[in-house]
Amino acid sequence: MSEMTTYDVIIAGGGIAGAFLARQLKLERPSLSILVLEQARDIDNLKVGESTVEVAAHYMITRLNLGTYLYQHQLPKNGLRFFFDNADKSLPLTRMSEIGSDHMPYCPSFQLERAALERDLVDLNRAIGIDVQLGAKVVEVAVGSPHRVVYEDGEQEKVRHEVSARWLCDATGRRHLLPRALGHKVHKEERLPTAAAWGRYRNVAGLDAPTDPEWRQRVRWTSRHLSTNHLMYDGYWIWFIPLAGDLMSVGVVYDKSRIGDSVRTKPAFEAFLREHRAVRDLMEGAVFEDFQAYAHLPYRSDVYFSEDRWALTGEAGAFTDPFYSPGSDFIATANEFIASMIASDLDGDAEAFRTKVATYNDYYRFKYESTIRLYIDLYPIFGSYDVFRLKFWLDFNNYYNLVLWPFMAGKLRDVAFLRDELRFADRILMAQSTMARQFVALADKLRDSGEYFARNEGLFANGLDGVRSLEKRVGPMLDELVRRDQVQKNYGSVFARVLERSTGKTDLAARDLVLKELPFPAVVLWKDIDEKSVGVFFERLGLRLKKELAREFPTAPIERVRVRDDLSLEITGDLDAELRSTVEARAFVLWQTTVLVD
Repeated sequence: MSEMTTYDVIIAGGGIAGAFLARQLKLERPSLSILVLEQARDIDNLKVGESTVEVAAHYMITRLNLGTYLYQHQLPKNGLRFFFDNADKSLPLTRMSEIGSDHMPYCPSFQLERAALERDLVDLNRAIGIDVQLGAKVVEVAVGSPHRVVYEDGEQEKVRHEVSARWLCDATGRRHLLPRALGHKVHKEERLPTAAAWGRYRNVAGLDAPTDPEWRQRVRWTSRHLSTNHLMYDGYWIWFIPLAGDLMSVGVVYDKSRIGDSVRTKPAFEAFLREHRAVRDLMEGAVFEDFQAYAHLPYRSDVYFSEDRWALTGEAGAFTDPFYSPGSDFIATANEFIASMIASDLDGDAEAFRTKVATYNDYYRFKYESTIRLYIDLYPIFGSYDVFRLKFWLDFNNYYNLVLWPFMAGKLRDVAFLRDELRFADRILMAQSTMARQFVALADKLRDSGEYFARNEGLFANGLDGVRSLEKRVGPMLDELVRRDQVQKNYGSVFARVLERSTGKTDLAARDLVLKELPFPAVVLWKDIDEKSVGVFFERLGLRLKKELAREFPTAPIERVRVRDDLSLEITGDLDAELRSTVEARAFVLWQTTVLVD
C-alpha cells in the first residue's frame, strides 16, 4: 500500500460524466487538486450515447471550452429527424413521411464518437493539471470526513493505493459505486419497460445516399446523414447515428410490453432490422464492428447530492430513455450542481451549501420525473406520423422554454430560480400526464379506425417550426413572461390539434377563439375527449362569441350563439333583418379569424 495522498476531489469514473466534471471544476477553480480514477486501462470500447442535444452542446462549448475540439474532431449534428413507415414496414426511405429540418439548427449539437472523445479528454485534462489514472480499479470506499478510497492498478502485479478527499463524486455509470457502498437502493423504473440493443457498423449507406432530387430538395440539400435519425414504429424506434470516420451507430429501443423481449442477441437484432425495407436498404454491405444490449433501461436513485460531500453524476444516478438524447443533458445538469455545491463548501458558506444540496436534489428528482413522463405509455404512438408530430411539437417547444433557455441564461445554479420552477412542478407533471393520455387515446382511435398509418407516406414537417419564434430570444437573457406564455400557448395549440384530429373537424385548431378557450388550466383539467366534453366545449365557444358580440353590439337582443357540428354558427334572438345581417357578418369574421399555426 502506497502512502496516502489527499485531494480536494476524487472522481470515480473517467467517462464523459467524470471527465467533464473534472474539467469543469479545474477550469472554474484552477487551484483544486482533482483525481480521476478510470477502471479501463485502454479506452477503446465503443460506447452508446453518441447523440447530444442543445443543453449538453452549450455546456461543452461554454463551460468546458471544447468548441474548437468538437468541430475539428467530432460531427456537428443536424437536429432530430423522424421517419414513419407503413403497416407492412415496406416503404423505402424516400417515401416515408418525415419530421426534420431543412437547415442546420441555430443552437448547435454534436454526434460523439465516445471512445475517441474520452481518450482525448484524458490528454486534455492532464494538460490542465488533473491527475487522471487509467487502469485504476476502485476496490474500497469509506465515506467520511475525509472520504477514503482504495484502488488497484498494475497489469501483472496489482498495487494498492489509498487516497483521500474532501469530496467524492461517482461517475461510474451503471456500476453505481457510491449507492452500493452506502446501501442506497437504485430503483428499477417499472412504469417504462424499455430495453435496447445496438451495434456499430462500417460501410453503412448514409441517409444522404438516396439520389432522388425531389427528396433531397425537400430539405434544401442539407445533410440528413448528420441528424439523429429515428425510424418510428408502434412500440419501438430504430436509430441511425453517424460517427466520425466511417462508423454508424444502429440500434433499437423497444417497449417490452408491446413487442416482447426477443432482440437481445446479435442474430436476433440483425434479423429484426432486416424486417424493415428502409433499414435493409441502408444496411446493405454493412461491416459489423460490435454489439451490445441492455435488458432494461430506466432507473433512478433517491438521493443524488449529499451534505456529506458526495455526489452522483451521469448514469451513476439515473437514466430515463435515449429517445430525444437526454443523457448528456443530465450530465450537464448534475455537473453544474456539483460545481456549485463544491464552490459554496470551499468558500465556507455553510448555509448556501445546505440550501443548494436540498434544492438541487429536489430539482434533479423533478428533472427525472418530467423526463420519464415523455415516454411512459407513449411508445404505442410512435409509429403514427399523425400523432407523433403533435407530441414532438409539444416536447420540442417545452424543451427550449423549460430546459434550454434557463441553462443558456445561467439560471441552473440559482437556488431562488429553481425553487420558483419547483412551485410549478406539479402543474407541469399534471399537464404532461394529461397530454400523454390524449395522445394515447388519439392513437387508439386512429388504430381502431384503420387510420393509424394514414399519413405515414409522402409528408414532411419542418421540426424547427415549433421553436421558430424563439430563435432570436433564447440566449443569455431570460424573459420569464415570454417563456411561460410560450409554454401555455403551446399546450393550448397542441391540444387544439388533438381535438381537431379526434373529432374530425379539420378547420378547428387555428381559430383564434378556439385557442382563447383553451388556456393552460382548461387543457390540464380536460379528461377525455368524448361527445359530452366536446359538446361542453362548443357551448363555451358559443358563450365566448356571444360576449364578444355583446361588447360590440350592446343593445342587440342576442339570446344565444351556437356553434353547430359543421362549425357553422346559429344566432338566436329578436333581431331585425338589418341588425341580424350585421351581427352575423361580424360573428362570421370573429369565428373565422385564425392565428398562425404551422
